[in-house]
Amino acid sequence: MKVNSQIFRGYDLRGLVDIDLNDEIVEHIGRAYGTFMKRRGIKELLVGRDSRASGVSYSKALIKGLTFAGADVIDIGMTLIGTFYWAQYFLKREGGVFVSASHNPPEYNGFKFANGFSETLVSDGMNELRRMVQEEDYEQSEVAGKVKTVDVKNDYFNDLLKRVPIKNKFRVVVDGSAATAGSLVPEILRRAGCDVVEYNCKVDSSFPLGVADPTSSKVIGRLSGEVVEAKADLGFNYDADGDRIGIVDEKGNIIWNDVLVSLFALDVLKEHPGATIMFNILCSKAVKETILEAGGKPFMWRVGHSFLKKKNLEVRAAFIGELSGHFFFSKDFHNHDDGIYATLRLLKYLSDTGLSLSKAVGQLSKYVSSPEIKIFCADEKKVDLMKKIGPVFRAEFPKAEVIDDERAGDGIRLELEDAMAVIRYSQNGPYLTIKFEAKTDKKYQELKKYLNTLLHNYKEINWSEKINLNTDALE
Repeated sequence: MKVNSQIFRGYDLRGLVDIDLNDEIVEHIGRAYGTFMKRRGIKELLVGRDSRASGVSYSKALIKGLTFAGADVIDIGMTLIGTFYWAQYFLKREGGVFVSASHNPPEYNGFKFANGFSETLVSDGMNELRRMVQEEDYEQSEVAGKVKTVDVKNDYFNDLLKRVPIKNKFRVVVDGSAATAGSLVPEILRRAGCDVVEYNCKVDSSFPLGVADPTSSKVIGRLSGEVVEAKADLGFNYDADGDRIGIVDEKGNIIWNDVLVSLFALDVLKEHPGATIMFNILCSKAVKETILEAGGKPFMWRVGHSFLKKKNLEVRAAFIGELSGHFFFSKDFHNHDDGIYATLRLLKYLSDTGLSLSKAVGQLSKYVSSPEIKIFCADEKKVDLMKKIGPVFRAEFPKAEVIDDERAGDGIRLELEDAMAVIRYSQNGPYLTIKFEAKTDKKYQELKKYLNTLLHNYKEINWSEKINLNTDALE
């Protein structure tokens, strides 16, 4: 089967609708994955999807391919990825596929492939899946698999509400960005006792507000105004599949998610003193400082929810957090990210401590920090570009620690005494991610100017592409 090999990425598959993906290609992907899992003794699979327009037809094509290989499939329909992972345990399905391109623009779709409970295929598994599709290495079953539809919403809600009871009645804003989360989050928060003010919670598969990305200054900025307008205690928004969240406090202040990592670390360390807390290389220096002050063990690892989950099988961290808004309460829940569970945990923490979100954040170390910046760099160029930047950092900052080993994975972290900067290439699309911070505004401005000049030296970077995000933070 002729297919664009670039769509098979580090821990999922993402491509352009009607260009990289169509129903025929998706059926072949289903045949390959169904065969892949059958060879591992797993024939009972789960399928779910987010609200993207192509998700309905792609789910049908995928299931057609899975049943070709003899898999029995339970289709849980439109839901969130955290619900999908939870349903693996509830329905006892080690394998399955979730149809989503997460926070990518609406012209994309893709797939996350389960490989055990809470686990997904990563590098080697994705490469094998690509080979199987390209070579049409499938095994047709003598008897086609069966398909049934199951609605797990109420069981899922009941389980989470039992796990995370909330005493206070919060006034909460939910901005669903017209994507999947708007169909689920308000309902469970009302059942948790919250007064919920909805914005953009009617699902519209055309993405009329643009990409649902809580790391976008535009998206989180919209939420900020809504929280102030509603006189709410805090506000939440989510990406299209609901595993990433964005937070605004009662004053309309944007709380970047590495700050939330620190807050969740404090919460978890109260329950699990001395535990290991894992975070990715994009996170603030404040995260490590907070964990150490609270008596925990900090462990930094590469970006990517699947890489973090896989590493945690070895590290056994009680909690994992990413700047992008993925949070894993592995000791108390399951070893996967779930935006709704994280939402409830934050509300419970505020309820238990009696603090407003602004006061809770005010107790943490402070850095002047950029948003997460994305700049286009072609897939075939982005890896080699990283090899150029590391030596520059070492030459121009001889006293700094330059982290570009397995902890960084696909990027480089410049670690200064009073600042840090990260440049990495994305596993999910043709772009670089940049994040930087400093202890003072003066140092922040110096670092911003330096990075802006450095990145403009490379012709591989395109500053005018549609996929770019928050580039004004470098100006």
